[in-house]
Amino acid sequence: MSFAARLRTLASETAIYGISSVVGRLITFILFPFYSQFFAPDEYGIVAVVFTLFIFANVVYQYGMESAYLKFASDESTPGGRSRVTSTAVWSLLATSVLFSAALLGGKSQVGSFIELADEWHHLLNYVAVILVLDTAAVVPLAGLRLDNKPKRFAGIRIASILINVGLNVYLIAFRRMGIEAVFIANVVASAATLIMLLPNLVAGMSLRFDGSMWRSMLGFGLPFIPGGLGYAFADRINIFFLNVMAPERVVALYGDKIDAATLATLAGPEDYGAYVAGVFNGVVKLAVIMALVVQMFRYAWQPFFLQHARDPDAKPLFARVFTLFTALSLFVVLAVSFYAQEIVALPLPGGRHLVEQRYWLGLFAVPMLLLGYLFQGMYYNISAGAYIERKTGYFVYCAVAGAAVAVAINMLFVPRYGMIAAAWSATAAYFVMASMLLYFVQRVYPVPYDWRRIGALGFVATCVFIVWQRMEMLRNPLAELGLLAVFGLVIFGLRIARISSVKALLRRGR
Repeated sequence: MSFAARLRTLASETAIYGISSVVGRLITFILFPFYSQFFAPDEYGIVAVVFTLFIFANVVYQYGMESAYLKFASDESTPGGRSRVTSTAVWSLLATSVLFSAALLGGKSQVGSFIELADEWHHLLNYVAVILVLDTAAVVPLAGLRLDNKPKRFAGIRIASILINVGLNVYLIAFRRMGIEAVFIANVVASAATLIMLLPNLVAGMSLRFDGSMWRSMLGFGLPFIPGGLGYAFADRINIFFLNVMAPERVVALYGDKIDAATLATLAGPEDYGAYVAGVFNGVVKLAVIMALVVQMFRYAWQPFFLQHARDPDAKPLFARVFTLFTALSLFVVLAVSFYAQEIVALPLPGGRHLVEQRYWLGLFAVPMLLLGYLFQGMYYNISAGAYIERKTGYFVYCAVAGAAVAVAINMLFVPRYGMIAAAWSATAAYFVMASMLLYFVQRVYPVPYDWRRIGALGFVATCVFIVWQRMEMLRNPLAELGLLAVFGLVIFGLRIARISSVKALLRRGR
């Protein structure tokens, strides 16, 4: 298959996998404006804290078995074939997830107190325990669909689950007036529906056999993904916990002039102030949804793609080309969402309302930093190909520990004093450190000829465009912003033409 054809294959599968990711992330964004009409930020802050715990727990529940399954099941030399890999992975995940959830249910009071969750909300952890078991059971069959190049069925199942989730959210919140508990009930039902739809694949692809030797090999490959996954969680979400415990006097000092007196009067206890800021921040994170979905779309298609083409003679220049294209597209998205964030939240709704309730606009200034963090996250996924191919997944441990340390340090030192701006920068700095370290390690064992000159040019131009937009008030209107995006688009096009020529020359030399 030609160089261009393989790129088209990656783009095609990214688009199809992206259907479910796009719909899921966009529904998440749509649900946030919906939630903002019914939940005050301090209530939404409770949802944010509980789902942040879910993100951390999900990493432990899966312990890298999805990546181990993709690696071993795609390797034709694996003893026993794919069926044995599937059975071993599924039985392992089922057994451990039930044990983990039993422990969570038994210690929910301690866990709830640890994350500063009020006693009246500890019962929400019951839903978390159930969702985690259901989602973990679906990991292997969903990965199998990706490995079989069945993106349409994958997308169909994900979209059906998303529609069930959003439908129940609307019904339970808008019509049954159930409050934030409805968010968790809807997630339980949607996760159960996903597993039911996957049962035919699950039953057909496995047996009762559990291979202990293979399990140990898979654990050896997958366990390094736990600190890696926790590193992502620390980088992306640990800030919610720190915002949730901000002192009331700091909340008032930083944001008091932007919060109306009536709203401040509704904050009954000291814990409500931190929950308010956590809710606002968790809301504006949703505005970074487009950059997040670009990264997620790419990741779903990228991992099977580089595993399948790792032995191609021109694999490295191919991967370098993908990195340049990803960077160009990501920078364009970062600029576009940064420019139009205010216009998006202010879209008018009937009854004099806006798309996002105005109490949440408080955190809009953090959106560009959050977008930049997702860009570095995408670069990390891109660079990780070499670690997978050379089976150097231990590198993820060092990168994750470094990223987590940066995130925790920034949050501990600066969030109590500076609030949301420090929370946003903590995520961006952590992902930058993780991507930089992984690049350093991987290039020593699997050097890829990344085109740093053009990547640097793209970054420099994007930075200049953003600074001009930020400094010149006259450019902060939709038409001028569209013009700035067009300028950057022309730069991308010009660099792309030059890059195609260099790739062709490189391939001619290779032949």
